[in-house]
Amino acid sequence: MHGTRTPLRYWFRAMQWIGDESTSVDLAEILGVTYKTAWLIGHKLRDALTLEADDIKLAGSVAVTGGVYGWRCYSSLITEPTDQPIVIGAEMDGEDVQFVKLVQMDPRLAGKSRLLTRYVYDVFSEYHVEAEFKTVKTFAYRGMRSLRPLSAVLTHAINWFDHTLQGLGPKHLQAYLNHQSFVFNFSRSRKQMQSHLLRLCSYIRSITYRELTQEKRRYINDCRAA
Repeated sequence: MHGTRTPLRYWFRAMQWIGDESTSVDLAEILGVTYKTAWLIGHKLRDALTLEADDIKLAGSVAVTGGVYGWRCYSSLITEPTDQPIVIGAEMDGEDVQFVKLVQMDPRLAGKSRLLTRYVYDVFSEYHVEAEFKTVKTFAYRGMRSLRPLSAVLTHAINWFDHTLQGLGPKHLQAYLNHQSFVFNFSRSRKQMQSHLLRLCSYIRSITYRELTQEKRRYINDCRAA
């Protein structure tokens, strides 16, 4: 929020709004600001969530599955340039999903097939699961019956991207995946969402509009795709 010309009370309201899965258009109407200002506020908050998510690793009993965003069931199994592999990992208590992490994977890892392989899940686990606590089970996304609660979180995120946001490109996909992870995880906790976001914003460096719009997508896992 450093250097902002937007009243701080708007930021505080936006911190509560981010948990409601609304759009930037909705936020602009709620706050009475321009779409650009609402978009910038939302993405600055998501940037804070992204920096926090990068440091979080899953532990304990972990389940992993994934899918390809952009794939429709009636289309071919061969990937298209716009396809984006997504892996979801979760800390589990039996069949109950406790904490999730959604990650946009490097498309080169998936190869030419829209059915993600165990190798993609292994790369996710290497970067996002604590090695000393690792007990990882992987599941195929299509037709998955053994762990529907985890599949449902990913399906909800994809439906939100398509129906509420009217689709997403690869550039900002990870930010919205972190948004979805954050909303789900806080729905399972007793923490105050607004207080948590305020704490994040108090120590994370401010990012500019130019950085948000010009920064190219970097994959944490791209070193494994060479």
